[in-house]
Amino acid sequence: PKNLRLHQHISLVRLPENYQKRVYHPYSGGFDIETMDFGTPLADSILVHWQVRHRLEKIDPSAAVSRVKKPIVYYLDRGTPEPVRSALLDGARWWASAFEKAGFKDAYRVEMLPEGADPMDIRYNTIMWVHRATRGWSYGNAITDPRTGEIIKGTVTLGSQRVRQDILIAESLLAPYGKLTQTEKKQAAEQMALARLRQLSAHEVGHTLGIAHNFAPSRHGNGSVMDYPHPILNLNAKGEPEVNRAYGVGVGPWDDFVIKHLYATFPGQDEQEALAKLRQEARAAGLQYVGDADSRPASSMH
Repeated sequence: PKNLRLHQHISLVRLPENYQKRVYHPYSGGFDIETMDFGTPLADSILVHWQVRHRLEKIDPSAAVSRVKKPIVYYLDRGTPEPVRSALLDGARWWASAFEKAGFKDAYRVEMLPEGADPMDIRYNTIMWVHRATRGWSYGNAITDPRTGEIIKGTVTLGSQRVRQDILIAESLLAPYGKLTQTEKKQAAEQMALARLRQLSAHEVGHTLGIAHNFAPSRHGNGSVMDYPHPILNLNAKGEPEVNRAYGVGVGPWDDFVIKHLYATFPGQDEQEALAKLRQEARAAGLQYVGDADSRPASSMH
C-alpha cells in the first residue's frame, strides 16, 4: 500500500507552423493564452492575448460552408462500460451541430479509442473514464502551443464515481424502495444520472475546445452546456417528483455563438469587424456571460 506505480509517456513532436492566430476577446466565452511580444509598438503593451482553439481549415476557404482538411476527433476510453459509454459518446457529439452552424461540414467527430493506442499519445484527443477513491471534479484540459494558442491535444478526465452520486441524488428524490413501483423509479433514477452524464461529457469536451464556463445561461433554461446545470424537477398529479426532464439535450444558443466566435471564418470580410458584429448580435439576442472571474473569487461580483 505504500508503493506507487507510475507510467510516463513522453511525446516529442515538432510544433506546427502556419497557424492562423485569432486575437482573444473577453466576451468570446473562450480561453486565452498570454504571451509577451517585445516587437509591439513602444506605446502598446507587450502582453498579447491569443484565443485558444484547435486548428480547423476549410478545404474551400472561400465557401461559407465547407469540409475541412483535418477534422477534430475525440476518442473515448475503451474501458468505459455501458450504458455510460453510450451516454458519453452522445453528449460529446452534441458539439457537431455547433460546428455545422459555424460553416464546417463533418468537421468534428467522437469515436472509440483505437485498439492498442496509448491515450497519453499526444496525437489523440481523449475522453478518459478514471477511477478514484472518492467523488471529485471532472476536468477538461488542453496541451497548447504557447506561441499561438493552438490546441495540440485535448484531454477530458471524468471520475467514474460521479454518475453513482447522481443516481443517489435521483433516488433521494424518488424514494423508490419498498414500493410496488420501485423498478420504474430505479430506472428513472438511472436515466436522470445518464442525462447528467451527457451534459458532463459535453461540458468537459467544451473546455478542451477552448471554451470557458458561463454561469448565466441556466437562468434562461438550457442556454449552454458550459454552465453547471441544476436539475429541472416537476411534480406529477399525485404530487410526486418527476425527473424525466431533469436535463436538456444538446448544446444551447451560447455554445453555438462561442464556436462561431472561436472557429468561424469570414470569406471576403475583415475578421475583426465580422467578430465584432457577431458579438453585437449575441448581445442583442440576450446572451449573457458570467465567467469564472465574475463569480468564483470571494471578491467577485456581477
